[in-house]
Amino acid sequence: MNVLLVRVDDRFIHGQILEAWIPFLKVQSVVVANDTLAKDDFQKTIMSMAIPERIKLRITEIDKAAGLKNDVELDSMRTLVIVSSIKDAYRLKAAGLDYTHLNIGNNKGTQDAKQISYSVWVNREDLEMLSELMQLGVEINLQSVPRERTIDMKSIIEMVAK
Repeated sequence: MNVLLVRVDDRFIHGQILEAWIPFLKVQSVVVANDTLAKDDFQKTIMSMAIPERIKLRITEIDKAAGLKNDVELDSMRTLVIVSSIKDAYRLKAAGLDYTHLNIGNNKGTQDAKQISYSVWVNREDLEMLSELMQLGVEINLQSVPRERTIDMKSIIEMVAK
C-alpha cells in the first residue's frame, strides 16, 4: 500500500473526496480508519456504495490500519487514508502506519479550540500532536480541495499556540 496522503475529515467519503481528491491523487484505493465506523455494517455499506467500483475500499479500526500493508490486494496501490480527527491521525502513526503527508480538511471544534481555517479548529492537544508528527518528518497542510492554496501548518502553528 502506497499511502499518498492521510486526510483528516470526519465526513469521510463525500463530494470533495470523490470529485477532487481521488482524481487529483490518481487514487486506486481508499482506507477509512475509524473505530466506530469499522463496527457499523450499515454505514460501511453506504460508504462502499459511494466509492466507484474501480477504487478498492477498506474500512478498518485505527490500530489495524497499519496491517493493511500486508493486504495483497492493496499492494503498491496509490492510497488515500481518511481519519476523523487529528488524534486519529496521530494514533495511525503510533500504530505503525508509515505516512509522510497529512492534510487537514475538516476538524471539528471543541469548546477550547481555536479556528485556524474555515473548517479546521484545533485545541492545545491537537497542536501538540501535530508538532510531534512534524518532528517525525510528516508534512502537514490545511487544504479543503486540491485547487485551493495549500497552507503549511508550520507557518501558523506558533501563531495559533499563543
